[in-house]
Amino acid sequence: MLVPIHTDDPASEDNRSAWRMLQTCEKPVFCAFSDGDPITRGSERAFIERIPGAHDVEHVTIRGASHFLQEDEPDELARAILTFLDRAGLTSEMARGGNVAKA
Repeated sequence: MLVPIHTDDPASEDNRSAWRMLQTCEKPVFCAFSDGDPITRGSERAFIERIPGAHDVEHVTIRGASHFLQEDEPDELARAILTFLDRAGLTSEMARGGNVAKA
């Protein structure tokens, strides 16, 4: 009920605004999905294709989780994030206190 799916929903413009920004994002974007999310299940490819920074990144689908990956499978999600950061060469910058957003 919290996802704005109708154009007359008060939050739908914020959702469209977020998508306009995401569609211009060239920085690396890592996506973690679950195989049991009733909201986003099946939309992984469309999501990744709409965000330029997500095109050349290895994404993950976490098994046995639902919509809130950080609550359902926190260790698995943390490992996936650390793997992404390591592959992007960002873990050493984080250890030095650098700003990851600059990557």
